[in-house]
Amino acid sequence: MDDLPFRELIDAAPDGLIVCEASGRIVLVNAEGARMFGYERDELIGRTIDLLVPRRVRPYHAKHMASFTAAPRLRPMGSGLDLHGARKDGTEFPVEISLSPIETERGLLITAGIRDISERRVLEGEKRRATAYLTSAVDSVSDAFALFDEHDRVVMVNSTARELLGSDLGHAIVGMRFDDLLRSAVESGAFDFSSESKDALLRRWFAYHQNPIGMLDVRTGTGRYLRVTARKTAEHGTVSTIADVTDDVQREADLRQARAAAEAASAAKSEFLSSMSHELRTPLNAVLGFAQLLERDRRNPLDARQIERVQHVLRGGEHLLRLIDDVLDLAKIESGHVSVSIEQVSLEDVLREVLTTLEPMATRAQIQMELAPLPDGPIVVTADRTRLAQVLMNFGSNAIKYGRKDGFLRFDVKPVGTRVRISTIDNGLGIPDAKRDRIFEPFQRAGQETGPIEGTGIGLAISKRLAELMHGRVGFSTEEGRGSTFWIEVPLHEVPADEPLPGRQRSGPLSPLTEGESARFKVVYVEDNPSNIAFMRDVMDELSSVELITAPTAEIGLELIRAHRPTVVIMDINLPGMSGVDAVRILKAGPETRSIPVLGLSAAALPSDGKRAVDAGFHRYLTKPVKVTELTAALEELLVPQS
Repeated sequence: MDDLPFRELIDAAPDGLIVCEASGRIVLVNAEGARMFGYERDELIGRTIDLLVPRRVRPYHAKHMASFTAAPRLRPMGSGLDLHGARKDGTEFPVEISLSPIETERGLLITAGIRDISERRVLEGEKRRATAYLTSAVDSVSDAFALFDEHDRVVMVNSTARELLGSDLGHAIVGMRFDDLLRSAVESGAFDFSSESKDALLRRWFAYHQNPIGMLDVRTGTGRYLRVTARKTAEHGTVSTIADVTDDVQREADLRQARAAAEAASAAKSEFLSSMSHELRTPLNAVLGFAQLLERDRRNPLDARQIERVQHVLRGGEHLLRLIDDVLDLAKIESGHVSVSIEQVSLEDVLREVLTTLEPMATRAQIQMELAPLPDGPIVVTADRTRLAQVLMNFGSNAIKYGRKDGFLRFDVKPVGTRVRISTIDNGLGIPDAKRDRIFEPFQRAGQETGPIEGTGIGLAISKRLAELMHGRVGFSTEEGRGSTFWIEVPLHEVPADEPLPGRQRSGPLSPLTEGESARFKVVYVEDNPSNIAFMRDVMDELSSVELITAPTAEIGLELIRAHRPTVVIMDINLPGMSGVDAVRILKAGPETRSIPVLGLSAAALPSDGKRAVDAGFHRYLTKPVKVTELTAALEELLVPQS
């Protein structure tokens, strides 16, 4: 066969080519065929084709060969038979074979085109394994999963989707169109129609499937909540997942219910605190009010011993009032109802005020109190003046209460970068190690919970939270038995040379309302508590320019106001029958009384109480127990012409 034409062309073929006679004797082999089976070309010429067939199948091969030569026909490559070749070394490899019969002068020749498909089989195996992994992974997902092709036909689903959407289908889901699949699931009763009809659900789902933006929520017929998420693929198909979110929906409902309960409890707490504040402040108004009048009585002045006893009453009442205010402050801070007024504050003024306030307490405790030398130049901070003073008084009063006889308390000021640190330094009891971590928590008293030192243990908690509201912070250092240092840092304000220093104007000690022999102003006081009425009469007795007219109810007060047309009205908020708020609304509605200013007076001390009073039309809102100086200052503002 060496004289066959086109020999070079046959050798260049990429597949193996072997030509044999009907008896099976090989007469031609191309280069790829010899290489494929591991032989030299000369080793194959003249040998039978059985040499290249695995030994295990040679008996069957002889029959196939006889059958083919009896009725020779073209058999194309890749006809589906699982065929293998045998190399010279005995190893097998998968092949595809095409057979072509050729009639020649020498008789029938059979041309076999042979292709080694070992690499393809490896790739096909890897593909099958990857597909198996993918199918297993998709089926293991707890959410329902479905993949649709560009024609919206099902390509793949997991068992969860099959159970949800096709449990009533008697045939395979793969290949079904999405709309047929969904209609079948809806008709089977898989979904809940208590809030929408079947048609409405179908329209909503079809629209979402075509334009999947966001998510789609549906309910099953068993009351479960499902969340459908669909996304388009790069091949214009659609991936759809359906998650059971019943537990999440239930948790959200529980959270809403818990939040509502917490808000209701918070409102109830605020209402309770407001009520308790009112109930406690009302008797304190009489106690502290009359004690103040006794202390300042100029007509029948008390002797030194009596003044000392009155001062004990005042101190006890003021301490009780501070406790009430502390509890209210803590409740307001926790509920987020405390606001601060940040302004530029002269730190020296605040410190002088704090020292003046604490001086009597320090004197009684035999504590030497001092202010360390201040840095050069004015020190101005940005803070709420009242709240900053409150924090410093908390620190200072604690240092005095927990101090030693003949001990010291020093206020120290040092700039720290863009802040100023104000410290209270004492040589008192100090704080035990076991109590330090919780010292700024409410009701922690550094081991003195059952000791003789008075207090509630919430002053430091309030101080910490007030400092944070003022964009500051607090801290401390301590040594048990040797003393403590508590500090607050607040932002420092750089004062330009031409900027005036912040400060407060102080009024003189005497009231202009004490001047004159006869009353020039009428004041109507509406109050149902006899003790408070008696206290107010004594206050007005000192103001010779004021004539006081009292009324026990709002209804009587309205009649007296219309009849006397007073310059000012002082009205309690909580009155029997008509409330003070309702009475003020009536006054503001009447043309003859709308211009009369009304001072509100109540034991309710929450911010909401004052806002409600001002909104109703009160000129100003004062809380009980009333401070005589505060009340007279309010009257001066309304009665005395301003120059």
